[in-house]
Amino acid sequence: PNSDVTFSVNNNMKNNNNNTAALNTASMSQTTGSIVEPSSIMAGGPSESPWQDLGDLPYRRVHLYSNITWGSTSHRNISQLKEQQLQFESKQSSQNTNSEEEMNEERFGLSWYPKSYVDAVRSHQNVSGDASEVARLLSTTTTTLVAGCPNGGPIAAVTIPLLSSGISGSASGGGMGSSGFGSKTTIRVMNNAGSILAKIPFPPPKQELLDLSSTSTATVMQYRGPGDILTIGFTSRCVLVVVLRDSLTLCYDLSGKSVLPAFFALKFNSGSHHKSSPSRGGKVNMSGTELLEARVYDGGVAVLGVDMNSAIVELLDEHDDPSYADGMDISSRRIVPKSSTSSSSPDHDPNRGDDAYSVSPFFLATPPHYAIITPLPTAMFARSKHLSFGCIAVLPRQYSPSGRPELFLSTSDGSVCFAEANPSTSPNNGLTDVDCRSRINDGEGMGSSPSAPIISMAFAPNGRFLACFSSNSVLTVVSTTFESKVLEFNTSSGSSSPPRSMAWCGEDSVVLHWKNLGVLLVGPYGDWLRFPYGEDEMVTAAATGSRVHGDSEVYLVQEMDCCRVLTSSVVELLQRVPPGTADLLRIGSIEPGALLLDASDAFDSGSSNADEAARSITAREGLLTEAILDCVAAAVGEFDVRVQKRMLRAASYGLHFACKDETYRNKNPGRPSHEAVAFVRASRKLRVLNAIRCQGIGFAMTSTQYDAVMPKGVVARLMTAGRPSLAASISEYLKLGRRVRDYARAMKASAFVSSQPESSMTDSQIAEEAIRIIQGKGKGGKNTNDEEEDSLSSPPSSGMYASVALAAHNSGRKGVADLLIMLEESPEDKVHALLTIGAYADAAAVAAKARDSNLIYTTICAYEGGLPNNEEGKSLYFSGIINKFPTEAVNMFTSYYCRLGTLAVGDANPAVNIFLRRQKHTEAGLMIAKKALLVESTEGNQREKQKVEMLKDASKIFDVGGKDCAFQKACVDEQIQLMTEQEQLRLAYGSNEVAPPSSSVTSTIISILKYGAVDQRSAHKLNSDAERIAKKFKVPEKRLWHMKVRAFSESGQWAVLRNFCDSRAKPPIGMKPFALAAIKWKQQEAEIMHYVSRMQDKTDADDRYDLLCEAGLWKKALEEAVKQGDGRKIANVRSLCNNPDVQRLCDKYISR
Repeated sequence: PNSDVTFSVNNNMKNNNNNTAALNTASMSQTTGSIVEPSSIMAGGPSESPWQDLGDLPYRRVHLYSNITWGSTSHRNISQLKEQQLQFESKQSSQNTNSEEEMNEERFGLSWYPKSYVDAVRSHQNVSGDASEVARLLSTTTTTLVAGCPNGGPIAAVTIPLLSSGISGSASGGGMGSSGFGSKTTIRVMNNAGSILAKIPFPPPKQELLDLSSTSTATVMQYRGPGDILTIGFTSRCVLVVVLRDSLTLCYDLSGKSVLPAFFALKFNSGSHHKSSPSRGGKVNMSGTELLEARVYDGGVAVLGVDMNSAIVELLDEHDDPSYADGMDISSRRIVPKSSTSSSSPDHDPNRGDDAYSVSPFFLATPPHYAIITPLPTAMFARSKHLSFGCIAVLPRQYSPSGRPELFLSTSDGSVCFAEANPSTSPNNGLTDVDCRSRINDGEGMGSSPSAPIISMAFAPNGRFLACFSSNSVLTVVSTTFESKVLEFNTSSGSSSPPRSMAWCGEDSVVLHWKNLGVLLVGPYGDWLRFPYGEDEMVTAAATGSRVHGDSEVYLVQEMDCCRVLTSSVVELLQRVPPGTADLLRIGSIEPGALLLDASDAFDSGSSNADEAARSITAREGLLTEAILDCVAAAVGEFDVRVQKRMLRAASYGLHFACKDETYRNKNPGRPSHEAVAFVRASRKLRVLNAIRCQGIGFAMTSTQYDAVMPKGVVARLMTAGRPSLAASISEYLKLGRRVRDYARAMKASAFVSSQPESSMTDSQIAEEAIRIIQGKGKGGKNTNDEEEDSLSSPPSSGMYASVALAAHNSGRKGVADLLIMLEESPEDKVHALLTIGAYADAAAVAAKARDSNLIYTTICAYEGGLPNNEEGKSLYFSGIINKFPTEAVNMFTSYYCRLGTLAVGDANPAVNIFLRRQKHTEAGLMIAKKALLVESTEGNQREKQKVEMLKDASKIFDVGGKDCAFQKACVDEQIQLMTEQEQLRLAYGSNEVAPPSSSVTSTIISILKYGAVDQRSAHKLNSDAERIAKKFKVPEKRLWHMKVRAFSESGQWAVLRNFCDSRAKPPIGMKPFALAAIKWKQQEAEIMHYVSRMQDKTDADDRYDLLCEAGLWKKALEEAVKQGDGRKIANVRSLCNNPDVQRLCDKYISR
């Protein structure tokens, strides 16, 4: 490439630079006053180079920001910013720069170097004053990684040495490497105007490595240096991803705060690379798989290891559908952040550790950020096909047929294969070789090798096309399905080396950048344009005397409708001219919009032909409407405020003619026309776009990107970038949803509270100002919202005051926090804010007042987590809840531990502790007594000893209770005595059968008597022991007789039972129990009649008859019935007996 194709722009556009009159005041009157006025950014604002044709498509270079000093905190429009932004924002910008770091670093464009390193290069190469030569020398040993947030967002940059510190085997340790660059660097997040938003130190001061196999955490060793950074990039959710060479991945937001714990994207090896050494504290380093390439895309990051293993990491947040994560592959892992317990509590124990995150395989509530890591079996595929992979690209899930991201990998044999993110459920493990060798690099007319491997790939923003650059310098664009080839372009005539970067410019052209050769734009039909960025910068530097990088830093940021180009001092957009704008401004255009624009220009210049030109448009029906909409559509696509005003004036000029047309007015009587609505919306959009594009904000957002992000997304990005004042103004100006406006005002109030110095205002004054901001009131106390009546009638959004109170507490304004948190009406938000502050008792009171058991339980758990994990902490835990928490919380606390204590594996001590602190001795003693009965059996007699000790403790507690516990104490003491007697009997007779453990008095006596059948020699002694125990525990005589009858009969001691019966002429329990025992155990008739015959009392007649029937002695039963003269009993015998002789006798007696 060695020539440029240019053409002139419409002279009307060039000659209209002086038309800077204000827009129609009716269309721009609805503003809060905080949004940047268009006129305030006209000086030094965006400018546009002449258009250049890429075939039939016009392209343009839009200079958004010039003479940028990257990393600066002052702008030439800082005075305007102070008037339009709150005081805290300018202070925040001025305080972002660490003066000590600035003194130890030297800046060359987007690159930062340690001052000692720069001085060493100067002295070694004998270069002192030539900054360009120093920068050129520095670029030979270092490189600067630059990434841009999509949709015109901030920029991240980090300078690293070309030589890695070698995590996996370097002996240098500490990340120093051989280049002397140093062991530390800083990742800077800046807006497009160069102002620093955040500084992220690397290596991080504290990071954690998640061992997912054991669901535990281990601290990452700080032996990583700047050279270990492989790549950086932003996702579409404004998450900055930093990937190291061993697949360790770090995630940050725009403020530099870590949103996820560090994790390895590929499975890591523990302790296989380093041995412990005294210099490293005797610890073993942990590293993952070395990476060949990493690619950050809209939804996360994909990595490819040197062993050909790969993985896709999807970074999700609370706005994603939870069911999507539930449907992940079975081999996937989840990285879930878990907020640490509040360290703001005065009782926070530093010994508990500083772990801010933990891994959970599943989660009930969606966290703010989480990651899904899906390993892909690409190494197995590569081994089976005897090939290797070269580069990767990711097709986002919104464009994938499977609904999940797909990883495309170039192969060493010139083909491409793609891997789906659900390998376990897909055929061939989700890997498919598209076999595109015949469609990519076919060599027709190119003279190139058909087997050249692909070294770089990039997907179009719409996901329909894939740009592939081969090792033989051929650019090929194919469809995502590889069914058709759109473009093949050979770049070998300009450079035989691969481009430093490749990106798409919108959806129909590819941008490539070579070092020292500029940028090449290739269109869909093989047309091309060259933009010599390095030459332009050197000319600018010579004219202004500024310092630029000697090797012309150029970085490409792919956008959905353009390509952002970053250099050492300029930010530009390469963009296809919107068709509407091209139709309006093309020379000799006869489109309706162009005619209306010419008529408006003539009217502004006072020409008499203006009215005639305008009426020629109104002659045809519908032509005026089309012209107005064309001007409106073209205006929102422009960056120069003067051009925007010119086109809007033309649309306004057309609207005046439309309003005079009676037919036009009758289309929508009483309502604004579609054209008028479009005009107002465009004016509002432009006002917002101009506000965020100004140098103080630095968002290089186009109209198409604005429509994709939507106003809510713009507000969210501004708040993330530290501009809550502008975010609140835009939300009010655009009349966004109530929740969005309230959240923006809350963030604005939080920033105001956090920025106030201690001596500037009192706590009450700060709180009053914060309340005014939250309520959206002006300085005079009037509501600035046009919907004032609606805002006053509807309840405030939940969490507003709580979030501001937290910000005040974090900034040391505890008085302000106390005043604001009292105004919070949402119990849930108020409780969580109080817990974060450390006011656990107040949080419990709020939860109890709300009668929310979940909040009460949450408060109790948070209070426990905020205390030291030792005996002192446990004591504070119980005493604090009982003495400080409300009754509802104490009751729930007690119920929980009571239920836990009654379980076999539960601990009763907490419940006992609670009861004792509440002076409930009866409940405490009963809890110990119940727990004693649940003690599991252990070796030997340890179980009974443990029970006795627990019962003794219960007895002591009952003794402390006094008269109210006298009965319980007596019962426990008797149980202890019984267990003691049982233990003595077991020791005396050498068997557990004589007195089984955990048996009652009755069971113990029966067991003693039964054991006489086993040890007949000790039968007399056993009987004496039974009598002694019965007497000791005051067993009634009749009950004792029944127990002996049962024991002797069950153990078969019938002779002993007969002797026992004969020991009394008339036993106290009568003879019936003896007879029933003999009948139950099926003794002989003689044994049964021995007891029945002794029942001679008249009252025993019925019992004798029943016993004889029970024993089946039918003849004797018949005789007894005849003796009693009872016919019914005779008939009963007749019906029950099966003996014919007995039945005949019954009939005989009945007939009588």
